[in-house]
Parts: sequence; structure tokens; C-alpha cells
Amino acid sequence: MASRIYGPRKRRTRQHVIADLGVHHVEGLILAEGHTAERVACDYGYDLVMTTYDSHGYIEPNQVYFQIKGSETLKSVAGAYVCDIDIRDYNLWLHEQTPVVLVLFDVARDIAVWEDIQRYFLREETRKPQRGARWVRVSIPEHHVMSRSAIASLRLRKNRGWL
Repeated sequence: MASRIYGPRKRRTRQHVIADLGVHHVEGLILAEGHTAERVACDYGYDLVMTTYDSHGYIEPNQVYFQIKGSETLKSVAGAYVCDIDIRDYNLWLHEQTPVVLVLFDVARDIAVWEDIQRYFLREETRKPQRGARWVRVSIPEHHVMSRSAIASLRLRKNRGWL
């Protein structure tokens, strides 16, 4: 018989569950495309690292990094989902030599949308944060759904030179 535990303990919250479900969602798509996904144990800006393989199963150079932000329900504004990211993540991601993908996951609808974050900020100068900013807003179109074809597209972009 287990003894009673008295006093405070660490607790798994709903936000922990949502975060894991988001990673699981993307991980499943990566695996279904025949690639591997490695979960990052210490989260300093990345949740998953995708390694890709060619049609013969041979490993390919470079990887794709994923940061996944989960929510009970994503809020849509003018046909897009919006997320504020920490300026420290922005500074890291824009200096990466391989693609970084921001994924927003909606638990209620079991869907995710994605954005190649370096391309997002390089496409329009106005998206870059102001000097001294602590966060920067990212807007991802609703139709930019994370899917197996999105994973295949990211692989091709990585292999062709992602910028």
C-alpha cells in the first residue's frame, strides 16, 4: 500500500499536456513522411529537431528545428493566427544556419499552422521588431496548415538552400 504524501508536490498542468500534444502532433507528421524527430529535453528555443532521409533511406545533411506553441484554441484575427514570441528566440532563430519553423497548435481542433520563421521576417522589413522590444508578433495564415505535405516541402526547402 502506498504511503500518503503530505506537503506540496510538482504538478502536471493542462498547459504541460497541451505542449506535449502539440509536439506529438508534429512528430507524427514527421514520422509519417519517413523522417525522424528528436525531442529537445532542455527547451531553449526548440522543441523538435527533424532529420530527413532520401527516397532510399539515406540520411541527408542539415536539420530543421521546430518551436511549437500550443493553445486550448487558437484565436483567429483576419484569417490568421497570432503569436507573440520572445525577442531572445527571434535573435536566435534569425541567426540559425538551418530552417526554424514556428508551429501553433490548436488542441480543440487538433490542427496546427506553421511558418518558416526566417523567411517570414526576411520577406518584409516591417515585421522586424523595434529596437529594445521584448517580443515580436508573428501572424500565420489559417490555410498554412502543418501536414505531411508541409513536412515534405520543408525537407525540399532545406535541401535546396532554405533562404
